[in-house]
Amino acid sequence: MTDFGTARGALAAVGVATSLLIAGCGGDGGGNDTATSQAFALRFAAVDAGHVVSCGSTMSGFGPNQTDDVQISDLRFYVSNLQFFTAQGQKLAVELDRNEFQYVSDDGTVALVDLTDTSAGACAGTGLSYPEGTARTNAAITGKADAGKIERVSFDVGVPQHLMKKVIADHTAEDAPSPLAEMHWSWAFAYRHFVMNFTMVDGNGTAGEGYVHVGSTDCGGDGTKALTDREACGNLNTPAVSLTKFDVATDTVAVNIRKILANVDFEMAATDSTVPGVACHSSVEQPDCAMIFANFGLNQATGTASAQRNTVFSIM
Repeated sequence: MTDFGTARGALAAVGVATSLLIAGCGGDGGGNDTATSQAFALRFAAVDAGHVVSCGSTMSGFGPNQTDDVQISDLRFYVSNLQFFTAQGQKLAVELDRNEFQYVSDDGTVALVDLTDTSAGACAGTGLSYPEGTARTNAAITGKADAGKIERVSFDVGVPQHLMKKVIADHTAEDAPSPLAEMHWSWAFAYRHFVMNFTMVDGNGTAGEGYVHVGSTDCGGDGTKALTDREACGNLNTPAVSLTKFDVATDTVAVNIRKILANVDFEMAATDSTVPGVACHSSVEQPDCAMIFANFGLNQATGTASAQRNTVFSIM
C-alpha cells in the first residue's frame, strides 16, 4: 500500500508537467501568448483506509464483524459526460484524446479506467471462479479543456445509452471498437458500467469471492442484441459523481473500496448454509445490491443516480 502523502508527492511532477502543457497551449503568433485551451490528465486510484491499493494489496477489517480480508482481482469502469467547472460555475468545454481507452465519435464519447492488471495476487486469477481482468491498465483520462481554473469535476460512471445502442446495433462483441469490446453483460444484455471482482477470507480462515457488477438492466432487444426496441434501458444504473474544490493538476479521483462494500454482510446463500461472498449483478433479487447501489447513490428501483449520495468517489 502507498499512503496519500507519498502518492501526492509522486503526482506533483505530473502536476508541473500539466501546468507546462497548459502554459504552452494557444497563442496569437505575436509577443503576447494567451492560452485558449489546456491539456489535462484526470487521474484515478483505488484506495482503502488512506492508502492506494492495487494488485496484491490485502485489505483487512471488512464485513459486519470487521474480520474479513479482501484482495482486488479486477477493477474497471467507464466514464462519460465528463465536465469541468470554474469556481464561478462556468462550464469549460472538454475534448478527450482518441486512444485505445477513449472512444470519441459523433454518437458519443466514453473512456475506460482500468486500475488492475493480471500480474499478482488475486489479479492473476487465483481464488476466483470467474476471473476476467485484463493485462493492460489505464489510470488517467486525457484531453483538452477550455482555459480556466478547474475547481469542480463531474462525470457519469457508465456508457451513454445512445452510444451503447449504436455500438451494439453496428457491431458484434468481437469487433466492437476499443474500449467497448469488454464489460458487456453479453451482447444481448447491454453493458456493465462498473466491475469489481475480488477474493476474500473471513475471520475463520474460509475463502470466498465477490462480484460487484453495476450495469444497465431492462434493455429489451430481440434476444440477440439489446435496445433494438427502445432508445434506453429501463434502469440506467449509471452512478453520478461531482467533486468540488478539485485541482486537476494535483488531485486524484479516489475510488474507495471500503465504501463500495459498506454495510454488506459478506455472506452468500449456499445449498443448506451460507458461505463467505458478495454477489451483486444489478438484480433486485440479490440482497447485496441494495447496499451497494445505495453506496453508489443509485435508486435500485428506478436506476436513477444522485451524485450527492454517492460515497464511493472522493478527492485524494
